[in-house]
Amino acid sequence: MNQWQLFPKPVDIAMLRNVKNILFSHGHEDHLHSESLGMLPMDARIYFPFQWRKGVKTFLKEMGFNHVTEAVSFKSYHLSKDTSISFVGFALESVIIIEHKGKVIVNINDALNSHHENVVKMFLSEIKKRWEHIDYLFSGWSGAGYFPNTVHFKGKDDIEVAKIREQYFANNFCKSIQYLQPDYAIPFASGFVLLANDKQWINDIKFPRELLEEYYKKYFDANTKIKFCIMNPGDYFNDEGFHAVSPYYNEMKNGSLNHLIETIYSEEIKEANKISFINRMEADILQEKILIFINQNKKLFDSSVLAEAKFAVLLKDLETPLYFNLDYENNKFIISNSKEMKADRKLLIRTDSKLLSHSISHDWGGDVLTIGYGIDVDVFDEKALEQNLDIVCVRLLTKYPTAKESLNKHPLRAMGYFLRHPMMGKLALKQKMKLRNEVNKFPYNERDHWINFTKCELCMVCNLPLFSFEFGESLKELEITN
Repeated sequence: MNQWQLFPKPVDIAMLRNVKNILFSHGHEDHLHSESLGMLPMDARIYFPFQWRKGVKTFLKEMGFNHVTEAVSFKSYHLSKDTSISFVGFALESVIIIEHKGKVIVNINDALNSHHENVVKMFLSEIKKRWEHIDYLFSGWSGAGYFPNTVHFKGKDDIEVAKIREQYFANNFCKSIQYLQPDYAIPFASGFVLLANDKQWINDIKFPRELLEEYYKKYFDANTKIKFCIMNPGDYFNDEGFHAVSPYYNEMKNGSLNHLIETIYSEEIKEANKISFINRMEADILQEKILIFINQNKKLFDSSVLAEAKFAVLLKDLETPLYFNLDYENNKFIISNSKEMKADRKLLIRTDSKLLSHSISHDWGGDVLTIGYGIDVDVFDEKALEQNLDIVCVRLLTKYPTAKESLNKHPLRAMGYFLRHPMMGKLALKQKMKLRNEVNKFPYNERDHWINFTKCELCMVCNLPLFSFEFGESLKELEITN
């Protein structure tokens, strides 16, 4: 919903007209965007990872693409006599492997850089076993989503924590590099900026890609032979190597292009910060809509969890501030509104009516709040952090198809998925057994340290070196003190 903008912009899209094969890693909108799809030739062959949820193939067919293949994990698909592809599915995401004339390209995308270390190792070991020598390793580089950047708590330094989080993703890519030992390592995503005034600071806290080589040599392997390539729009590889020909190099200041954001997106920034206020009648209609939806969505959690969900919602586009106070009483949610937030609230969710309405009205609509940075969450109670109550409250206001619904709707497809992809079947079974007593309870997710720990404590918990970084500068290591 126009909260993200691609940055830097591409320099030449003429090649899109001649595309013959299109590989999609997963269905998040920054990877499967309908407006961008419309720029691609409809007679191209589409490859999308086979998943136990159904729907993407139908969506692509409705877009007008006639040749859509749902690629089974680890199966090889030949595009030509010289080129083949394979997918390795993980949850909603996937790794893509391209083999061409003896060269191997592995694109991790978003699949591994933010998941548990044990799971990542399991997938990396399987990839290494099948593709011993990797020429090019591409990976997502940055975080996407509201946590922890727009979760606020007393004493939390949002900027410092956000920087550590970005370092955490960079560090994870370094672990993948060290394990897979490619000839070239290329960090390439996420290339987006936020334009809302209160979110623009997030554009400036991303770990500079230019520091990757220095970071890797300092903390992983000082004598590595791996080449690190920082690609910008217009750059390319061929048999002769890497060609850094992007026109953006002439625009850089201290290794950054962020100073161009205001110029390139001047009109979009104005639009993003224009508030179209709603009136009290429209707010009352939305309140009723929320009440109906949340009482349908309460099935996601046990009543003991719902009883703890004392939270409020504040609409930023309602001219006169009004708090929607949500409480679970007598097995149902009630909403009362007031000019002042009720004193016993454990957290406050701030958003606007358009985003919230979309979130509760469309399947996967919650992405506009979570991935799209459409919310701020103010937490007032430390126990609420330990209970992951922010996950509960945000989930109650988002429409997502549940695993149970999808399994019941397409049981044979789900069975086929896990039989064809035994790694995921084993992982799903292990998780099911581990969490069998936690169903509908507080989310099992150890993440509160990202909110209530200091920078030093975070680095120690995540086993990260503590240093500061800025664009155009070398690493400045700090001393960790007790």
